[in-house]
Amino acid sequence: MKTFCWLFSMFCLSTAALAQNYQYQYPSDPYSSTPKPQSNYQAPSSYSGGGNYSKLLSYGSLEARYNYYDFDADNLDNSSGFAVGLRAPLFKPLFLTFGLNWMDGTNQKHQSFNLTTLLGGVGAYIPLGQRFHLFGEVGMRFDISDGELSSINPDSFAVYMRPGLRFAATEKWELAASVLFSTTDNLDQNVVEINSYYALLSVLDLGLGVDFASEVNTYQAGVRLRW
Repeated sequence: MKTFCWLFSMFCLSTAALAQNYQYQYPSDPYSSTPKPQSNYQAPSSYSGGGNYSKLLSYGSLEARYNYYDFDADNLDNSSGFAVGLRAPLFKPLFLTFGLNWMDGTNQKHQSFNLTTLLGGVGAYIPLGQRFHLFGEVGMRFDISDGELSSINPDSFAVYMRPGLRFAATEKWELAASVLFSTTDNLDQNVVEINSYYALLSVLDLGLGVDFASEVNTYQAGVRLRW
């Protein structure tokens, strides 16, 4: 886990350094979707086309993913599942976030289980230029489990916190990273999350991601609808 935290830190530092090359200086509201550079600031030539990255870094979205779980705990066999996530913008800079994750699996003794996780919380973001956002979320988690494994606790509440960052590498390509901290007793409490999105259409993205943790790594692929 220390290795993954170190990798996440390096990712954050390198992304922040890249973002500095593109950062606008705001004379007014940094949450405006059409910020204007100061009159004495010369925008880089790469901005001559007037790029609009706010569409990609939207906080209104619906996402669906296929998950592949690579377990390293309790001799669990690798398995599959799915996830659905919803972000709904409030007044700037706040947004609501909801999620549903489902996994189904067995262990080497052919004991089966399934775990459904519901999440709900509130988040806020800080734009540092058009391409670079810092964000954070806090909320509640509820696990609903069924099966024969003693390591999976039935129907338990937990709280979570997720700080992270988003970077628009281009108008069509987003990189995101975050760390999930939770009080759950089911599988991992701390998870490093790295995601990439590519805009296939004006409001539809292809998403790929990986979550690193000590008990299970999750590989993900899906689509995201933005508004």
